[in-house]
Amino acid sequence: MFIIFLVIVLDLIGFGIMIPIFPYFAQNLGAGAGLATALMATYSAALFISTPLLGRLSDYYGRKPVLLLSMAGAVAAYLLLASSTTLWMIALARILGGAMAGNLAAAQAYVTDITTAENRAKGMGMVGAAFGIGFIVGPALGSALAGEDFESANFVLPALFSAVMSALAFFTILFFLPESLPLESRQALRRQARQSRLQSLRTLASKPALMAIISCALVYNIGAGLVESLFPIWTAELGVIDGPRGLMPILLASGIVLVAIQGGLIGPLTRRFGELTLLRSGACIYAGGLVFMAWAGEQGSLLLVTIAMMVQSAGAACVLTSAQSLASMAAVHTDRGMVMGIFSSAGTLGRTLGTVVTGSLFAHVYLHSSYLLGACLSLVLLYLSRSAAPIVELRAQAK
Repeated sequence: MFIIFLVIVLDLIGFGIMIPIFPYFAQNLGAGAGLATALMATYSAALFISTPLLGRLSDYYGRKPVLLLSMAGAVAAYLLLASSTTLWMIALARILGGAMAGNLAAAQAYVTDITTAENRAKGMGMVGAAFGIGFIVGPALGSALAGEDFESANFVLPALFSAVMSALAFFTILFFLPESLPLESRQALRRQARQSRLQSLRTLASKPALMAIISCALVYNIGAGLVESLFPIWTAELGVIDGPRGLMPILLASGIVLVAIQGGLIGPLTRRFGELTLLRSGACIYAGGLVFMAWAGEQGSLLLVTIAMMVQSAGAACVLTSAQSLASMAAVHTDRGMVMGIFSSAGTLGRTLGTVVTGSLFAHVYLHSSYLLGACLSLVLLYLSRSAAPIVELRAQAK
């Protein structure tokens, strides 16, 4: 577990470095708020296409080859981003980076390979903790490397540092990560007729509870895409921060909350309340955090915005980990890569939809419209989660 945890951490540190500064990078080359977030959406769009593909390839050929290929591609994407001097070069780099980031489906499938149903939530919590560490260290590094103010910000150094992180992950996989999927499972799957994505969706459509969880991932991530990609631009516009480095305390605090819940508290909380209850509670907490964020932004207070972000992170930790765990429970061993790939793909489709429109909502509708719409979408999860109850019932019967 430690090696795959380390791989995900290294990968996400590289990814996280660019999160707080990419909108400024695009704006520095002439993009407005709407175009900057649309360029961010190209990453999610590529991720949407690649995630189920890489997840399914990992079912056929193993997790390790897919992880190696994608890490090598990520290095190339970051190097291209570091050398970008025009908006089209940024778009190309982000498309390549998003395509390679589909490796997270293979990484999640790896975790399900080496965990049992009883400790699946804990395993997914470790994946979530890796995300949390990546989002603590990565954005903090990116903010620090970019500099104190917007006018003289350095965007090349963060991109090069991201390339180094992906290279480290590549060599960690190459030398230290064993294959988790048994050869007989791969061979058995290769003997079966291959399914297209449409056929895979039809297969999943016969499982309403699983489709409900995938729908939860879609709706939650539309809201997350609305607020997360806009956050750097939003804080700068409201005067909450004076430069990229001003994001550090906010992102550090929220990342620590994410790690504390997903890496430590999620196991006891799941045993005490169950995944479905945590999913519903997390949706309510996340919605409340978004409304709080809109109010905190109006006050122009760094402290209040930081607290609001911590509340959001607490809700997100519960929603994401519980949904991942429920999705993996509903999949048989040979289909986990496909199921987790489609689950992740639904999430990235949601982020694409949210990210592509949020800049325009910010610029042309209302300053806080993305946060308020995200809160409404989070509450939709309460309705969708009603159809996921059979997953929990089936697990209880299997015990």
